[in-house]
Amino acid sequence: MNFPLNAFHEFSLDTGLLISLPIGIGFGAFLEKGGFGSSKVLAGIFYGRDWRVLKVMFTAIVTAMIGLYLLDGLGYVAMDQIAFKSTFLWPQIVGGLLLGIGFVTAGYCPGTSVVGLVSGKLDALFVMLGVIFGIGVFEEGYDLWKGFYTSSYMGEISIQSWLGIPAGVVIIGVALMAFGAFAAVEYFERKKDGAPISAWVSRAAPAVLGGGVLAMAVQFAGPGQARAMLSRGDPRNVPGLGALELASWGIEGRVDYLLFDLRPEGAVPALPGAYQVPASDLLDLRKRPAIPKDRIVIVVDTEDAGSAREVTASLRKSGYNALYLEGGGRAFSAQVLAETATDPRAAAYRLFVSGKSPFGGAAPAAPVKKKKAPPKRKKKKSTGCS
Repeated sequence: MNFPLNAFHEFSLDTGLLISLPIGIGFGAFLEKGGFGSSKVLAGIFYGRDWRVLKVMFTAIVTAMIGLYLLDGLGYVAMDQIAFKSTFLWPQIVGGLLLGIGFVTAGYCPGTSVVGLVSGKLDALFVMLGVIFGIGVFEEGYDLWKGFYTSSYMGEISIQSWLGIPAGVVIIGVALMAFGAFAAVEYFERKKDGAPISAWVSRAAPAVLGGGVLAMAVQFAGPGQARAMLSRGDPRNVPGLGALELASWGIEGRVDYLLFDLRPEGAVPALPGAYQVPASDLLDLRKRPAIPKDRIVIVVDTEDAGSAREVTASLRKSGYNALYLEGGGRAFSAQVLAETATDPRAAAYRLFVSGKSPFGGAAPAAPVKKKKAPPKRKKKKSTGCS
């Protein structure tokens, strides 16, 4: 299980849950403080009597949107590492309508029903029981509506990618929408009470729009994706693998390991089957390629000092079984490839890469051309919902 802060530091499951607990308690406390523990307040928006839900939700949306994209523009948060739900257009439209009907009828959504129950509201208990019952019905009848449930799949698509417009434009658009909604609600509330229209609109507009413009400017002009999000470990005590042992793995035809060569293109000796990846890409969480967790990762540099140990420590901190090649490419050349290397494993390896089997008979020649880095896959951190 991954947590959003794992991009900066690898937390264990227990630590992540421990951090989540006070965050969840604080979130619930703020909902209760805003009146979200009362079904009358929550349902009031549907009857035009209470607009707190609109104000709170729009404030949260705009604040989170501006804050996240501001941090992304500064390079402190990787938006491409934050997971969000895939879009199944028509099933989600129908689901939204059903949720809305339930919201109007019960006065709670699943998240606020928990707040209401903790606040001692008996009606929230029945809503939670209804949610549990609905989940059970859905699971039992899944085969009946599976086809519709998985239809109109659009992937993990965002508004900006769907419309093909910059993220900053979306931020300004949502900020303007929120500002317009706040102004309209303020107008109708004060008109209903016979009070003069507050001057808050003229004060709030610059703040909302200024925040959106700032986020957009930093997103466009700031370092953003160019800023490295480094994952560093202690390189002093990382384990290594000997050159002769690596040669033995190649002869045996093992497929449970990957070679990452940090050396520049054309470096000698070329290691068969190695992926050529710069050390900076393996250290940067934004650029690190997708690496299967079930493979042993062997990091190779010219020598075993410096970059090889640092990258190995970083990968081990991220949960990979990573080793560095002891002595680097120079040791492999001297201990395995050189004709003066008399160890039987070295001689067998030289026969192997020349296309001759050390065990007799023909053997397929091992490729010596270096592979490109494996395709990058988004590294996602799970998020929750209320």
